Amino acid sequence: MRRLAGLLFLGLLTAMPEGAGATPPIIDGPTVLERSPAAIQATLGRPIRTKAVPPGDFHLPEGGTSRVYAGQGTRIDIDFERERSTTVIVAFPDAATAPKTYEAALEAVNLPSGPRPDLIGRDRREWHNLDGYFVQVIAAYPTLDHIDAIILSVHPLP
Repeated sequence: MRRLAGLLFLGLLTAMPEGAGATPPIIDGPTVLERSPAAIQATLGRPIRTKAVPPGDFHLPEGGTSRVYAGQGTRIDIDFERERSTTVIVAFPDAATAPKTYEAALEAVNLPSGPRPDLIGRDRREWHNLDGYFVQVIAAYPTLDHIDAIILSVHPLP
């Protein structure tokens, strides 16, 4: 009986499509960074909110534009400096659609999940050079059962 169960399990594994269980990308993070607002709009659609950011802002010290896009179960905030996207924040307002692990979060923005983080906190992981970008993944606190947000930036994160 044990042998039959093992054969059935092996059959299920070989019948699974390649990459089954992998998180499908929500956005292609590297492609979204350093793009113009028009290029982003061609990919994500029209923003649901656009706001001019004056110089001296915490995230955009030289000023720029902040745009918010609605995704499927996500909210995507993108900061533009000199008409180029510099920071992307993917937020998950609905825990049901959020990645459950840090690795799945990186896969959701098309970044490799193998490299070890540079900083590990109770509710976050941070990479200072993940494919050339600064990346921070933040888990829901205090439950830590899903990811709240993924931040990608061409600049160091505060």
